Amino acid sequence: MIHYLLLPFFSFLFIVLQTTVFELLFLNLVSVEISLILVIYAGFHMDVLKGGLLSFALGFFLDVITGTIVGLHIILYLSIFFISMLVSLRVYAERALFILSYVFACALFECGVVLLFYKHIQGLDLFHKFDTVFLPQILVVTLVSPVCFNSFRRFGDILNVRVERSNKRSRNR
Repeated sequence: MIHYLLLPFFSFLFIVLQTTVFELLFLNLVSVEISLILVIYAGFHMDVLKGGLLSFALGFFLDVITGTIVGLHIILYLSIFFISMLVSLRVYAERALFILSYVFACALFECGVVLLFYKHIQGLDLFHKFDTVFLPQILVVTLVSPVCFNSFRRFGDILNVRVERSNKRSRNR
């Protein structure tokens, strides 16, 4: 139950960390969407309720912080989450090559939807910046995805051990 109460807070902190620290590391040249990798990881390893709420919260806070119309990243992240859940039922999703290719496909999909959104809804044609702005972002997210998957797995293992230990303590009393 505490998971659902802390989810919005930690999602907000994660998005703030992503938009500040990672942009400082890459000298504001490339924006790294680690939240996209977290949504894909949630699709592979979390249940529908927890992963769906996480995807919704990450999309909402990303929309709010980046200043896009609220709902764009929410819909994108929920779509990617549910597609990832379906893919995880059919494919063993632990190999680095599969993770790289799947994250690349999802990042390319997200970029395409965002570019189409800006062109048709806001009247901004940003397709000419694909190779100089968007493609480097997609490549960086793709290259760091196996490391992020491993980090998320280890963090999840730590949290699950604490839950199991607290459940054992409560049973022993």
